[in-house]
Amino acid sequence: MKRNLMKSFVATALMVSLLAGCSAGAAGSQTSSEENGGAGSVQTDTVQKADKIVFWSTKEDCFAEDAAEFTKQTGIEVEATYMGGYDEMVNKVMAGIAAEDLPDIAQLGQRHGISQMYDSGYLLAAEDVMPQEIMDDILPGFWKRFTYKGTKVILPFQNSMPVLYYNKTAFEQADAAVPTTLDEVVATAKIMTDGGNYYGFSTNKDTPWYALALLYNSNVHVVDEQGEANIATEAAEKVFAAYQQMACTDKSLPANQHATAQEDFTNQKVMMLLSSCASYAKIQKLVGDKFEVGVSTFPTVDTMDIPMGGNGLGFFKSTPEKQAAAVEFATFMLDPERVAKNTLNYGYIPVRSAAIETETYQEYLKDPNRQIIHNQLESLGGRGVNPADSLIWESVSQ
Repeated sequence: MKRNLMKSFVATALMVSLLAGCSAGAAGSQTSSEENGGAGSVQTDTVQKADKIVFWSTKEDCFAEDAAEFTKQTGIEVEATYMGGYDEMVNKVMAGIAAEDLPDIAQLGQRHGISQMYDSGYLLAAEDVMPQEIMDDILPGFWKRFTYKGTKVILPFQNSMPVLYYNKTAFEQADAAVPTTLDEVVATAKIMTDGGNYYGFSTNKDTPWYALALLYNSNVHVVDEQGEANIATEAAEKVFAAYQQMACTDKSLPANQHATAQEDFTNQKVMMLLSSCASYAKIQKLVGDKFEVGVSTFPTVDTMDIPMGGNGLGFFKSTPEKQAAAVEFATFMLDPERVAKNTLNYGYIPVRSAAIETETYQEYLKDPNRQIIHNQLESLGGRGVNPADSLIWESVSQ
């Protein structure tokens, strides 16, 4: 974390204030999808489905096995293309909007860009196209991040939460308690640091996610319901003062080294790591038998308000036949058993209540670390999408 982080963060507040003046009316209003220029309520259950859809993915294999099974079952071909990570996907979609060349369905990251896509009139609201039984089965916390202008815009899909990983073996040797609050993290990080040989704490490379989570846990509303910035507060300063103390005073946080934080943790150069619960299987594999990995809940400040990570499925304007086929593909991908397997194999949290009831998910819960992740679902929260999301993300990452 850079030394000028607080300065950058306060600057963000000023920039968001300027944006809020332009977008407050849009963000604060309850606009229907029809008023937005979208297609309104799309009845897909009575429409003849297209025999082919275009799917843009942020997963390198584009869910090849699932897509093949879907085609086998329905006869609908999935023309899938890997578009890169979440930021690359936003760029591709915005270029597609300008060129009027878009997919029928795409994986969209939660970080930023969703509000601009929806305001363009090309992105359909999930609540207007998906079967009501699936909408009702999505756990309520997942809608908090994918709601814009009072509308459920994106369908939750592969989603995650930040958690605290720690070197359980080293903690037991040091007789150190696992921290549960930000203040305890700061104190424990100092204890678990050894003069530059290894550090007590770090965060993964998507640093803004964890910083924003700590702000939400401090009851800081980055952008309030009126579209006003509320960042330069005493509560926010406390969060970044904790980072500054670890990086500059205690030397328990390696400065500007987040790109390799996960590797540093698995190589025992960092004793605690804030990262995604979806990284659990990979971290376990990289650690092997070097030490025992522990997982704890995300550190609280004043409350427990955990923002969602990962991605959802977005539907774009096309023909009624293609929209119907895209909805059938999304329904297939959100089958409860498939969602549970996604959780077991990749670590994403289950977005459907029905998935939690499956035997596959019960198998997932046999691991005590995963039980901790499951229990944190009760605190899933965060904020809805906002036109200033990209500005906030980029500024906090400075």
